Amino acid sequence: MNNALRRLGIKRGDILVLAALLIVSAALGIFLATNRTEPQYVSVKADGKEIARLPLSKDCVYRINDGNTIEIRDGSVRMSEADCPDKICVKTGRISRSGQSIVCAPHRVTVTITGNSEKKPYDVITN
Repeated sequence: MNNALRRLGIKRGDILVLAALLIVSAALGIFLATNRTEPQYVSVKADGKEIARLPLSKDCVYRINDGNTIEIRDGSVRMSEADCPDKICVKTGRISRSGQSIVCAPHRVTVTITGNSEKKPYDVITN
């Protein structure tokens, strides 16, 4: 097998580098999977300003300005109504994981699921 790898131009150092990259990527994947914040709140922003922070655990219907309505039910949120022409925000469907968003560009509205409001999760790159 050693001769076959040499014919392909693969050296022992190449295999060691590949193994190290696989180990590092597996460790990073495990770290990211275990350090996710539990979804707890729905942050509603209009024109870049937060206008509401609603608990994801309490079912409700919330009207945003005059054009959009969100519905929180069973630990997920969806844009139930919108009077924008394409209704992409309504077609997005339900979201339920921390970090997911629904965007209504014509009305400049974003609905984002966030974790605990007191503890901000660290960015992996900046810490």
